[in-house]
Amino acid sequence: MGDSISLELRYQSLRSSDYSITSPRTPNYNCVAWAAGEDRRPWWPIPYDTAPYYWPLGEQEDESLDVFIECFQSLGYEVCDDENFEPGFEKVAIYVDEDGMPSHMARQLASGVWTSKCGDLEDISHQTLSALEGDRSYGYGTVVCIMKRQMGEI
Repeated sequence: MGDSISLELRYQSLRSSDYSITSPRTPNYNCVAWAAGEDRRPWWPIPYDTAPYYWPLGEQEDESLDVFIECFQSLGYEVCDDENFEPGFEKVAIYVDEDGMPSHMARQLASGVWTSKCGDLEDISHQTLSALEGDRSYGYGTVVCIMKRQMGEI
């Protein structure tokens, strides 16, 4: 119960959402790595002194939406029209904050449910992308890009 309280305090939109905790807290990876299916290291396009990040395309000049789209295109994803479940496809969603900068990513599971790594907190499954939307004080911003690839591609 304590874990869900921490999540709901940070992401207030979860309070009215159908979600479940699917893993224990860990700082070993972040939402971008989790969206890509990795749980061994955090991903981010710009390295910071406080945390060594991995980026499949190497260190980048910025952390813009275009950089995230380019990265996931290199993994076989293409921009698509909507978040609706499509059998045989994996989808990812990119959230941006009020400044238009990427702030979170989620991945759609084969069941159609979404999964997210919530900062250094737990992984969760959530029915809708809006479960984590909201301004900085209680959410990750707004979903602005959905990408998909055929299952089994890399």
